[in-house]
Amino acid sequence: MIVVLIAVNFLLIDMEDKNYIIKCFLNERTGKTSRTLSHAKKSSKAPYVYRVWLKDGKILDKELLYAYGESLRTIKSADEEIYNRLIKNNDNG
Repeated sequence: MIVVLIAVNFLLIDMEDKNYIIKCFLNERTGKTSRTLSHAKKSSKAPYVYRVWLKDGKILDKELLYAYGESLRTIKSADEEIYNRLIKNNDNG
């Protein structure tokens, strides 16, 4: 089954079943999510910031973006990696 996704700001809307996938940033130290990477990085000292995709308040997948005071990858590459993993998992089961 192929699902059509439309990007709307930081939301992906699943047109088939009207569920929302929220793309945001998670500061692992505080456990809080943010809409921007900048806000997530500033929310604690020495943060570990993940790109997170949420659905129904649950984490679908995450990818580490920022740790040890430096960026580890781009937001775009993290989103592509998460997308590929979710599609692969969806195809397998």
